[in-house]
Amino acid sequence: MKTIEITDEMYKDLIDLATEMTSQNPRGTRMPHMFQIRDWKKVYDWDLNGDIGIWIDRSEDSEIETFDDLYDYLESNEIECLDREKLGEFWDDECESFEWNGEDLQLFDFIERYTSLERCSYTLEPVYVNCFLTAKAAQEHLDGNYYHYHKNADVYLNHAWRNSEAEIISEFLVGLIGKKMHT
Repeated sequence: MKTIEITDEMYKDLIDLATEMTSQNPRGTRMPHMFQIRDWKKVYDWDLNGDIGIWIDRSEDSEIETFDDLYDYLESNEIECLDREKLGEFWDDECESFEWNGEDLQLFDFIERYTSLERCSYTLEPVYVNCFLTAKAAQEHLDGNYYHYHKNADVYLNHAWRNSEAEIISEFLVGLIGKKMHT
């Protein structure tokens, strides 16, 4: 048996951490837990096989995904176009994205003739970042740093599968409060 001396504050923090680790929802996953931020990145596909259709002006590094994006792009580049109301006929009901199905060739011809925009598409793929021992800490991090992440980022639980270091830490911490790892 070894004795480790720590401050009262550190002891309290470790007890609080161990308590949170053993009382949080394990989401059907055995310990050791590794909570991460599931962020999303765009993976572009110039062959138009992505989930979301967009237009890109490579010279200006502009992406056009919404009606407002297109209108602002045309206006900022001083491109004479149809009025805003007429332009809106080319968009879906919510004006959130291009209608790639049932393409309106009149709009595509106009864009290709008068702009530097090129058709492209993208798919959002998950990227897992950072690591936390509790869902609470991960959520607090995400809430406090949301502006660094995609709007759909969330807290995701991964199992630290066959990670002997994570098992040692988890066993030690939950042992402080007389419990065993959730299996």
